[in-house]
Amino acid sequence: MSSKSVFPYRQVHLDFHTSEQMPGVGSQFDPEQFVHALKTGHVNSITIFGKCHHGWSYYPTEVGTPHPQLANPDLLGDMVKACRKENIQTPVYITIQWDELTAQEHPEWRVMQANPTKRKGSPNLEERAEQDQLGARWHPVSVIHPELVDRIIRQSIEVIERYDPEGLFLDIVLPWEDVSPRNIERMQRRGLDPDVSKDRLQNDREIIMEYYQRYYEAIRNVSKDVRIFHNSGHIYKGDRERWPYFTHLELESLPTGGWGYDHFPVSARYTSTLDIDFLGMTGKFHTTWGEFGGYKTPTALEYECAQMVALGARCSIGDQLHPNGQMDLDTYERMGPAYKRIEQIESYLPGATSVSEIAILSAEAHHKDRDLDANDGGASRILLETQQMFDVIDWENDFSHYKLLILPDIIRLDEDQTEQLQTFVKNGGKIIASCQSLLKPDSDEFALPFQAQISGQREFKPDYLKISDTLNSKGDIVKSPFVIYQRGMSVQTTGATVLAQVFDPHFNRSWKHFCSHQHTPYKDNASEKAEGILEDGPIIYFAHPIFKEYYNTGQPLLKYTMRNAIRRLLPQAPLRVNLPSSGRISWMRSHQPRRELLHLLYAQPQLRGNSVLGWQGGQSIEIIEDAVPLYDIVCEIDLPEKPKKIYSAYHPDKSIEVEISENDGNFTAHFTIPKLYLHDLIIIEY
Repeated sequence: MSSKSVFPYRQVHLDFHTSEQMPGVGSQFDPEQFVHALKTGHVNSITIFGKCHHGWSYYPTEVGTPHPQLANPDLLGDMVKACRKENIQTPVYITIQWDELTAQEHPEWRVMQANPTKRKGSPNLEERAEQDQLGARWHPVSVIHPELVDRIIRQSIEVIERYDPEGLFLDIVLPWEDVSPRNIERMQRRGLDPDVSKDRLQNDREIIMEYYQRYYEAIRNVSKDVRIFHNSGHIYKGDRERWPYFTHLELESLPTGGWGYDHFPVSARYTSTLDIDFLGMTGKFHTTWGEFGGYKTPTALEYECAQMVALGARCSIGDQLHPNGQMDLDTYERMGPAYKRIEQIESYLPGATSVSEIAILSAEAHHKDRDLDANDGGASRILLETQQMFDVIDWENDFSHYKLLILPDIIRLDEDQTEQLQTFVKNGGKIIASCQSLLKPDSDEFALPFQAQISGQREFKPDYLKISDTLNSKGDIVKSPFVIYQRGMSVQTTGATVLAQVFDPHFNRSWKHFCSHQHTPYKDNASEKAEGILEDGPIIYFAHPIFKEYYNTGQPLLKYTMRNAIRRLLPQAPLRVNLPSSGRISWMRSHQPRRELLHLLYAQPQLRGNSVLGWQGGQSIEIIEDAVPLYDIVCEIDLPEKPKKIYSAYHPDKSIEVEISENDGNFTAHFTIPKLYLHDLIIIEY
């Protein structure tokens, strides 16, 4: 197999957005220094720039415009030659909608946003002035214009014919809610209302899909094997019609850049169900893209890359080349430990798929709305922190792969979806739903048989939840009512078992009446109008939007309550470990050869700083600096047959002591991992 056909595990995405005001662009590029940096970082693939956001090209193009300050007329070509000698892949980057030169030359192609993003104000004049400097923005252009698409295709073909790259990374294809004259005309022809955000997004989406198809077909006429990926900064859940025009996906998720450490697991656990190769993409930056002189800790890079492969992804780390063309060796020395770790274990990774009994039915996919992080993210955080194996799915997934579906907060059901879930339950499936989930689209009636009735939303916000002894079997939930800040539904049992009661406050806080600093205390008696958690056969229903509540407040009592509800429906998880809440697990299965892959991870992100930068929106930055080892991690895993050998992929010659128990032909392996530092990969061979 040639190196070109291998999808790499250790990639760098080398940003090079370079203003025409920068002198001597590429003047200090040295092929030997370039490759030395990559080898120091254990890199085997690097995305290099054909055309940047400023609109300039870095090779002698006849379609685009070479950078006016380019000291090396074929910087791209020299990078390709240097890497090919060392068997390093070189996919090529081409900007699409952020193209400042084209926007200046063709203002008629510019996007006109209906709701341009407004940046948050800064606390003082000096910081506000700094933020205004950061507010200098690209002017996006629209792919509704066929002349622009022609140019993009011709330049892509030019790059393919000159450099034969392994892939093309096409950046920035986004729904802008464009209300330029051509888009308004298009919307009116299709019966869409330019005054309605949903219609503007639908129009953008149709234009993007037309562009994807046209681009893909044109490139495939030239090359049958070049990889193609269009970056939107997000992998859209539920939009499966996009992916036939992609050869793989790259999941942009920089934890320090505003995404946080819990974003990537949600995206990866969805993408891993799509049967398409994918990369995780983080950055070497202390903050985010475009940061010169910023460095993430090597420990953070090790953890982030280990998390990527644990969830079935290859790895990509973002870097930024100095305009002079010289690589920053400090970056690659800090990257080296992470990619050396991946290089050591990557032979075990291809072809493995997740082993999950639980699936989150994505709220984003259900509503086709990417701004529902609180619902999907809250559910994911609870499962991650309680070491549950799970996938994130949409309605096109095969539900029969799972024993439990979780419907977070806002999944109302139409007739087809109701039938799909009825079949799932009939075949033995279990459901946990919350708030509006499991209800009909236009009424507050349960779509599935459930012995309870709902009379709209709760009058009180916040209110209080008291967990029953039945659901507090571990005794780690307080016996008193605890506060829930999100407004729930007024639900009463007509036969379902009550697992938690709602307690009303004396009144809602207002200028008419208030008590203490926040909200009013609860009454002594449970509400006569509502219960909090109900169980009816295979279904447990939470009256509150429990997942959004956990996303916003992080209250551990909610997590324990959900964990106990899961255990009522699935009495024992097939994989059990004694990790703390910051520990993460991933169970993958390979069929050729037959083996189980158990990933264990542990690191403790901390909030640092108090950012006022525009990209960060005033949030603190999540940092991993100190890695503390854990000792004596006890593992129990249920297996379909008796294992032959269990060992760490980092120490393949040293077997782990294992005790095997058998019950009716089912096997359970019991073993202890003496020490866990950041990541371990346990291989279970048959």
